[in-house]
Amino acid sequence: MNINILKWYFIALVIVILPFYLIPETSYDSLGWSIGIVTSLLACFFIFLGISKIESINDLFYFDSDNPRSNNPLVVIIPIALFIFGSIMINTNFGDRLDEKIKKEGVFAKATIDSGFSEITQSSRSTTTSNTLALTLVTDDNVEHKLIAENVSSDAYRKVGVGLSVEIIYLPSDPKIFRVLVDDEAVKKFKNIANRQLDFKDLEKIITITEPAKLEKLLNKVSSGWEAQTTEQPGFGFINNLKKEAIFVSAANGTLLYIHDKDYTSKGFEVPKERILRELSDSASVSYELDKYFIEKNSKTSVDQENSMTLTTVENIIIRTKQL
Repeated sequence: MNINILKWYFIALVIVILPFYLIPETSYDSLGWSIGIVTSLLACFFIFLGISKIESINDLFYFDSDNPRSNNPLVVIIPIALFIFGSIMINTNFGDRLDEKIKKEGVFAKATIDSGFSEITQSSRSTTTSNTLALTLVTDDNVEHKLIAENVSSDAYRKVGVGLSVEIIYLPSDPKIFRVLVDDEAVKKFKNIANRQLDFKDLEKIITITEPAKLEKLLNKVSSGWEAQTTEQPGFGFINNLKKEAIFVSAANGTLLYIHDKDYTSKGFEVPKERILRELSDSASVSYELDKYFIEKNSKTSVDQENSMTLTTVENIIIRTKQL
């Protein structure tokens, strides 16, 4: 192949490689998809020159559209296909690298939600919703930062509200580069925890805990968003507004109260069948006797205050340790 043709493919390859060395991954937070689009567009231009067998840029001014080579559909199809593939590949790579940097170097902190809004874009074929949150972060050096989180998932947006304190992870070198840790995907990715609801095995461990710090440590290994809750009763408690859960423990009395929202996607709190010695039920509740515990489970369904078309079911589980 003519060396003057091969040079275009070499230039295209250099253009694709250079951004990974010249552009820091943190630039992706502000530049976004423009990195991949511009890079792919330039690279595909030179690929087009190579496929069209144009030896010099000046030859473009004399490019004959009636030339048989220009009528070859591959002259157009290949650059377009490579442009689409290259844009996706480059932007995915930059996004993954930035997330990895945040995961390795980031600092966990609490930020307060100041406001939020949803923007709905409709077309003849689809409807797209874009969610945005405005937050305030105060770093350890007592500096206040105003943050904007764009493209917040619908799942995360539904869980939060103005004034709510949410966990984020940010880069100390630039706090405006951050991720909101609300939805399951973000929590799993940056905290390496399941971010699930509590189950019977968890409660069996919790009921023996006598110190709030130990309970908080256990809860944070299960899910994100737990905060200490004051109670007038003996003992201590924690509440998770994101997962719609609350736990109150009185180790001295051997009693535990667990409250959570039950929706159509969950089966509710389940007691291991093999542990049940006796079961009693009525219209209001179900009681179980186990080898070590008495458990009472009841639920109440009410109309959601924000959406009158939605029913919310709150399930209460009370566990009492058997006295020996």
